[in-house]
Amino acid sequence: MKKIRNVCLAMLIQSALLTMLAPDIRAEDATTDGYVTRKEYDELKAQMLVMKKELDALKKEREAGPKQDYTERQSVVERHEVAPPRGEAVADTHKQVATEVEPPLVQPEGLLGTTKFLLAGWAEGMFEARNGNVSTFSASFNPIFLWELTPKILFDGRLEIEPSGGGTNVNLVNAQISYLLNDYVALGVGEFFSPSNVFVERFEPQWINKLPDRPIGIYHGVLPNISVGAQVRGGFPIGPTRVDYALYVSNGPTLNTFDAGTAGTLDFNSYTDNNDDKAIGGRVGFLPIPGVEVGYGFETSKPGFQGTTFADVRALVQSVDLEITRDSDLLKGRINLFAQYAWSKVDHAVYDPDGSLGFGPLPLTAKRDGGYAEIAYRPTELDSDFLRNLEMIFRWDHLSADPSGLGDPEETRWTIGLDYWLSPSTVIKAAYEWDKPNGKRNRNALFFQTAMGF
Repeated sequence: MKKIRNVCLAMLIQSALLTMLAPDIRAEDATTDGYVTRKEYDELKAQMLVMKKELDALKKEREAGPKQDYTERQSVVERHEVAPPRGEAVADTHKQVATEVEPPLVQPEGLLGTTKFLLAGWAEGMFEARNGNVSTFSASFNPIFLWELTPKILFDGRLEIEPSGGGTNVNLVNAQISYLLNDYVALGVGEFFSPSNVFVERFEPQWINKLPDRPIGIYHGVLPNISVGAQVRGGFPIGPTRVDYALYVSNGPTLNTFDAGTAGTLDFNSYTDNNDDKAIGGRVGFLPIPGVEVGYGFETSKPGFQGTTFADVRALVQSVDLEITRDSDLLKGRINLFAQYAWSKVDHAVYDPDGSLGFGPLPLTAKRDGGYAEIAYRPTELDSDFLRNLEMIFRWDHLSADPSGLGDPEETRWTIGLDYWLSPSTVIKAAYEWDKPNGKRNRNALFFQTAMGF
């Protein structure tokens, strides 16, 4: 349109100049009878022909304009339809475009348009030769599914897939839906890692765990591993320090009452509850300085079967943990220290009171404890690439005997390991473990493992 206005303005100026110049030309060339000369006539005719051509060109451009506008609108919405007939009126063209071009769908903020999905996890392969057992290779694949439905609604789940006998075992490790209420509070429901068991929640993945096997002290009925229920967790600053917290309610453990060796112990692997009472637990962590955290965790429950003499027996589990990560200029490397110790207590009860199971009556206040301490050093500040990728580990872990004294004895293990990091999430491990349960032959073991996180 701007081009058309410019051409029309030029034409008007040209016509005005011709009108003003015509009397002068006639005064110089006109005959006495007032008629124009042949030269004057030819010049005016040529000018009129030029103006006619320009008007024809403008008319064609104006007729082609709606077609071009229509094509441009189609390209925006990625449509490939036939353009309207050449020369169609502008009003009709706009009417057709408005009819055929569908407006984009506008979804309310926070619906499926913001969905994000991530597949993470790890894979491992291990060789274990333990005294008293047949040496064996093993492997597992642990995919972790992370789904962000909206910036506030999240899902995380993990599978454990490993060969077993002539087939493959597939276990659901956790599956939780979370809602981020604000910067300090997150709500979760489903199957989640028990907050009081710091090792399981933070260090269990084999590319994070610095040794091939896991500490015995935080398993075997001392601490819960997985909980099914609901939790609220988060953290907040207190001046230069920070506090983390997690509180949950879940199905409780089961009290073992039918066997002399395990009487009074807790079974945390039964994810369905056996009574109407629910376990309540949590953990509070305090970070006084960067790289240092201390924590306290607990869980209280009634683990006895409903309707039995154990229905009112209460259990309490408590734990303390420590995590330190420091870079040392003196040692030219990084030091990691992880430790956790836990105690469980079950109220006094009489197991097999009538002797029908063959080991009672057995009165017992069941107590058990266990834990571990691990230190690792990696020379990250040395000049040699090979030495920087090495990491040395030492771990002590302990588990007390079964409460009845008729089951597993007290067990203490010492493990040394050497890791070589191929990448930040791929590691080759070698370790040797001294394992001597009281009153039994040693169960020393040699491990080789490769683990990769992704």
